[in-house]
Amino acid sequence: MTAVATATPTLPDHLADSRHHVLDLTLRDARAAHALAASCLETYKAADDRRFLDEAPVLAHELPLPVRRHLNSARRDEATHVTVIRGNVVDQAALGPTPAHWSEADTEASQVYGCLLVLYAALLGDVTGWATQQAGRLVTDILPSKGFETSLISASSELELAWHTEDAFSPYRADWVGLFALRNAAEVPTTVAHVDARRVPERVRAVLSEPRFVALPDAAHEFADGPAGDLVPILEGHPDLPVLRIDRDFFRAREGDAEAAGALAWITAHLDANLTDVVVPTGAVCFVDNRNVVHGRRRFRAGFDGGDRWLKRVNLVRDLRRTRPGRLDGATRVIG
Repeated sequence: MTAVATATPTLPDHLADSRHHVLDLTLRDARAAHALAASCLETYKAADDRRFLDEAPVLAHELPLPVRRHLNSARRDEATHVTVIRGNVVDQAALGPTPAHWSEADTEASQVYGCLLVLYAALLGDVTGWATQQAGRLVTDILPSKGFETSLISASSELELAWHTEDAFSPYRADWVGLFALRNAAEVPTTVAHVDARRVPERVRAVLSEPRFVALPDAAHEFADGPAGDLVPILEGHPDLPVLRIDRDFFRAREGDAEAAGALAWITAHLDANLTDVVVPTGAVCFVDNRNVVHGRRRFRAGFDGGDRWLKRVNLVRDLRRTRPGRLDGATRVIG
């Protein structure tokens, strides 16, 4: 098995920011967390089993105490950018090669890691999914696929995945995005950027706070009719810590609104300048606060040889009821 266990490491510069919460598991705690996930898989058979998702917030309290304290601290910190748990056990031999496409990635060997991600996630919120993304799966997979190298979705590799708020087009977007690196030998960086509220000119802030921007659905969603996009603000909430909602590829100013176009150009340049690399190594789980930061991924060259980067992903909301208008009924967690 592959496991990382360090005591009090010196953090890389990109994780030394106080808004980045980082926990390095001891080998004992990593094994205990993995054993709990394996027990859950034996009982529920799948990471996205409805019964497991309902029980996960209770079962998660059997995770090691340092994990629970770490995630609770991140949950309470309104300024959190990312929270990372490194050193999880990942058996590379048992996992098998990285699949060629997400539709082949829901393997029996990978299910235990999906269960562990759900357990960690349950300490922050409730898992949700999209009917228009990866066939409505609640635990999805991120990996490079042939033919998508220069696409605008997470299956790309040779093209940098531009920064974005996850599912920025929707009012039912996640509060957190959880990523579990089952394999990232090349340490391909995830990118994050935030708004420094102190530097936003007053008039720019006022324009960004008004619904003058077209939010188009991103290319990862398969809509039959292709919605035209709603008019939304980019900044909301308290001026000292605004909630950010933007997508570099899929937002634009409303037609004919030169002032909105100028404000969009300003915030785009600001986020470009703030973009920081966060390496999520093999065995690490990273939760990105989808309200405080945008995230993306640096370009890399995929080998398509079974050893490429492979992540499990979940979307989380703090208040499941907030998404109810977007779900078919109260029993499902799938939006759309």
